[in-house]
Amino acid sequence: MGAKSAVSRTRAQAACLAVLVALLMALAGCASVEDTAPSGSAAAANAASAADARTAVCVEGLAFSRVSRTQIALTWPDETDAEATAYRVMRANAGDGEDTASWTCVAEVASDGAATGEPHAAIDELADDTLRQYRYRVDVEVREPEALRAEPGEAILASNVLVCVDPGHFGGANVVDDPAAPYCEGDFTLELARALAHDLRRSCGIEVRLTRSTGDITIDGYTNSALDSGHIALRGELAAGCDLFFSLHTNANLDNANGSPTFEQTLAITKPVVIANTCAATSPEALQVANAIGAELARASAQAGIATCDEFDAVAGADELRAWSDAYNDEVNAPGTVYVRLRDDGASDYYGVLRGAATAGVPGFIVEHGFHTVPAMRARAATGDLAGIWAAADARGIARGLGFVCEDGGV
Repeated sequence: MGAKSAVSRTRAQAACLAVLVALLMALAGCASVEDTAPSGSAAAANAASAADARTAVCVEGLAFSRVSRTQIALTWPDETDAEATAYRVMRANAGDGEDTASWTCVAEVASDGAATGEPHAAIDELADDTLRQYRYRVDVEVREPEALRAEPGEAILASNVLVCVDPGHFGGANVVDDPAAPYCEGDFTLELARALAHDLRRSCGIEVRLTRSTGDITIDGYTNSALDSGHIALRGELAAGCDLFFSLHTNANLDNANGSPTFEQTLAITKPVVIANTCAATSPEALQVANAIGAELARASAQAGIATCDEFDAVAGADELRAWSDAYNDEVNAPGTVYVRLRDDGASDYYGVLRGAATAGVPGFIVEHGFHTVPAMRARAATGDLAGIWAAADARGIARGLGFVCEDGGV
């Protein structure tokens, strides 16, 4: 009995010792003696575990601005300067997914080692002035690799495109005095323009210049109605240096069209109408943008329940552009299309705002989104979401027409 007890005690001690050794090895990050994984795999797993324990460093808050057709500026906060020795501005094709993109370093910026609140900046010099869209991020080189882990920066879309957006008319213009569905075109177009500028910049990487950001607009001493009544071409001339010009409006019909009161028109009259200036009419690329905007608006209005037709008649070139007519404008159950409307000379644009953009050499359009003579359209505008719906459609159309992508939820 004594010998068996001794053997039992020895076995128990050995078992305890084995458990203690295994526990110590596990705490040290080592594989147990029973782990059948190759030593190389275990080492890789251990290295990954150690790397995961390091503090991640990542650049967020990257922003862009279009300097010119050949320069895109990138800026980012200096919040990570204490952890970083340098930054690398990385660029990839916008059409590539963020996870599959092939990134190229286009600029390097040194860190001064302290976060002072002064943002960093770099310029991407483009090879030529072709309109293009890229994906950018800023990667970081960390000071202490043993304690810090560099991760890819937050990516954004950016381009060398600048569009001029004109919120039609001015605050208080073209009021529909309807207690059930009050409406003011000049107020709504400003709301629409602000939403469009936000969507283009945030989701498509397209820079925007607004002709007005408040209810009033003054150019060369002319304000609001004085500007619109005799000097409206000045609005279009503000597009100088831009790549495209869009004047945002809502449409109206002839009084008592279709046998209905002027402001009681049927849903069937609603259609997007895009009017091109003479500069855009001769540009297949610009007409492609107009077609895409019209198609997106037609679908959006039908889905919103304020139109019966979700189609749009695209045009391939100047020879397919329809001349303006009141009969077509008031027609029901007809798809929208792209128009051109000239003055009696047959050479210059009828609408002064488009004439001004053409004088500046910029392809331009008036976009008539829908008819504010339709009660359902006014009612939808009053809910507050129609401006966002149409702005998203405009942004998708502009991006798609340029061959760009849009991201960040719904645009």
